Amino acid sequence: MIKKILVATDASAASDRAVDEAAYLASTHEAELLILHVIRDMQLPSKMKKVPEIEAFANTREDVLRQVAENILLEAVEKAKASGAIKVQTAIGSGDPATSVIGFAKRRNIDTIVVGTRGLSKVKGLFMGSVSRKIVNNAEANCLIVR
Repeated sequence: MIKKILVATDASAASDRAVDEAAYLASTHEAELLILHVIRDMQLPSKMKKVPEIEAFANTREDVLRQVAENILLEAVEKAKASGAIKVQTAIGSGDPATSVIGFAKRRNIDTIVVGTRGLSKVKGLFMGSVSRKIVNNAEANCLIVR
């Protein structure tokens, strides 16, 4: 039985479809729905992070990205509730999206992870990597990939 569903969203068309599917599953199974947005880390050398101008920029950037994340999550919650999900929570992660989703799922005892995929070709997916592929290959929970 599905009790806790985690869906990752970045406001892309693929993740919007994943939110729709996760909300449907949550409604059908009367499951808890957790919606996660991951803020990617800015890749700066540690030495550069200590430069005052860079530090101020990084802090401002973090504030802006957090506000964007909150807006993305608010829209996803509205969409999920409109689709019938009742128990909906949100969270903001940071870092590598796949690692963050997997860690969040493990910490929260998630039994089903739902993610969207852009459907890159197999060759592009191999060279560029794929968040959904990393999640499916490394998560302990059941995974649903939505196209």
